[in-house]
Amino acid sequence: MPAQDDDPKDPFRLGDDPGWRPGHRDGRPDGLVALRMTFLAVCSGLLVVGVVVGVLAADADRADGSVSPWVAAAAVAGVGVLGLLAVRFLPLRLDCSDELVLAGSWRSRFLGRVAAAEVAALAGFVAYVLTGTPALYPLGLVFSALGLAYAGPFRATLIRDQEQLALEECAIALVPALRHAVTRDRG
Repeated sequence: MPAQDDDPKDPFRLGDDPGWRPGHRDGRPDGLVALRMTFLAVCSGLLVVGVVVGVLAADADRADGSVSPWVAAAAVAGVGVLGLLAVRFLPLRLDCSDELVLAGSWRSRFLGRVAAAEVAALAGFVAYVLTGTPALYPLGLVFSALGLAYAGPFRATLIRDQEQLALEECAIALVPALRHAVTRDRG
């Protein structure tokens, strides 16, 4: 069986993708799996906030009436659109100067995009608190889910980013770079 590096059909070693299962690589946590677990934790946190909204919705006296539900819905939608634009066009470029720097720049961009995607759900929660209209959180959550679907550490995202790196004449394989430990100490 040929070595993975010698596979002409996989020059960027996308076959090295460990998937989503927690595990270790050479006795150390796998960096890409750690990013994926972080992503799942963020998604779970948004769902937990949804449960909190559901529990609080039983108390009809939550609304203070200072904000119209229609104005709040428009604000949540506006924040959602801005968040999606930020996720898509966040200007953090990938730095291909070496493998560690590439991985660090990808992680920074990923976390920035996740933060931008979360803003809509958080705006929906604030709008719910101000209006007492529980439907505002799911409205924000839809925008957040769309942003997270684009920004997430999915195989399709890695392929898209690797193709962009290739267009920019970067010959570093993204998946193996992301699998390294976060620190410079590669021991």
